[in-house]
Amino acid sequence: MQVASRIWCLWGIVLPLAKQIIPYGLLSHSLQAQLGLPSWLNINFISLMTAWGCSEVIRYGFFALKEAFGTPPYFATWLRYSGFMLLYPVGVASELTMAWLALPHIKKRNMWSVDMPNKWNFGFSYYYLCILIMLTYIPGLPQLYGYMLTQRRKVLGGGGSTGARKAKAN
Repeated sequence: MQVASRIWCLWGIVLPLAKQIIPYGLLSHSLQAQLGLPSWLNINFISLMTAWGCSEVIRYGFFALKEAFGTPPYFATWLRYSGFMLLYPVGVASELTMAWLALPHIKKRNMWSVDMPNKWNFGFSYYYLCILIMLTYIPGLPQLYGYMLTQRRKVLGGGGSTGARKAKAN
């Protein structure tokens, strides 16, 4: 589900609408100027790339250390099973914000949609598909976050010093 959301957000939202959504974040150009921020700055895009990038560095760094040493150092294990607590909500919020900013442009362009009547007698609205995808985050976020918390408890323990010693021993 995480991979699918990244593919959709990158290839279905960010890349085709980069000129429309990256220059415009939640802050207006005048507010950005008042705050002394450059006009190209979009906190949503920056937070999206930061969350994705950090999570990948943590994930693959963990696996690289695991391959190199057999058992990764404790800090890598802790980071692998704790970093998501901040990065996952930031990433999801950024993905949804970028999609929200893109919705008016998708609707205006009728992007990747098929209107009826046509020879296939089939209609498709990418705009409504994006809304449907965004709604799937409602049940998906708690489920995936809960799964990661469960994995964290299994690997690091229940949160006390006993759990930390158990993880170090493994």
